[in-house]
Amino acid sequence: MNRFFISFAALLSSGIFAYSYWREWLGIKYFQEEMKLQLGNPQAPYFHSSEDLYMRILLFFGVLFGIIFIGTLYFTTKGKWGIVFLCFILAMLCILAVMVNGAIK
Repeated sequence: MNRFFISFAALLSSGIFAYSYWREWLGIKYFQEEMKLQLGNPQAPYFHSSEDLYMRILLFFGVLFGIIFIGTLYFTTKGKWGIVFLCFILAMLCILAVMVNGAIK
């Protein structure tokens, strides 16, 4: 039962973030969706200061979470539960990095 919950948590946590970052990046890049920058807000994170930096941050975290998601899928099918748990830990550390990155002004 623990194997199921760890793989489910690792897939869900990395998959949701990978989807959201890739969805926003692809929407802005290829489908001409509006970029929601907060240029005049002094409380906005640093990457809201330029469009290029914002797109790079989206791409970086999208790739990072995507790799963790694909790795979790692969190692779950192979039954390597220690590495699946490592993927879960990496997903949690990446979520922490997203929060710290958003807090930098």
